[in-house]
Amino acid sequence: MSNQASQTASKPVAETITKYEALFALRTGLTIMLPCVATFGAGKEISLSFTVSPDNPCDIIIDAGSKAVLLKGLRKEHLEASVTRGFIMFYETKDEEVVRCTPCNYRKS
Repeated sequence: MSNQASQTASKPVAETITKYEALFALRTGLTIMLPCVATFGAGKEISLSFTVSPDNPCDIIIDAGSKAVLLKGLRKEHLEASVTRGFIMFYETKDEEVVRCTPCNYRKS
């Protein structure tokens, strides 16, 4: 994680996500399956939004309330489609079961 990404997020980057499964369908858009992310919930429901990282056009910075999460390595075409659609869906899993589904809206920087 670079200092530049931390500064760009204007919030502390709490986590960097590199292990996830990206599923894309023309009808439903981009879905990210990943293990539970503490920063996303922290015991309460929060609204998520994302921007494309200025450091890497395949990374996104997710605004998760008081902290930020850096998700690395999305396919460029999936990220472009998500920006156009205005959202990404996150499905968090625990022991291979989906435990939370959270929409993440695109926020223009």
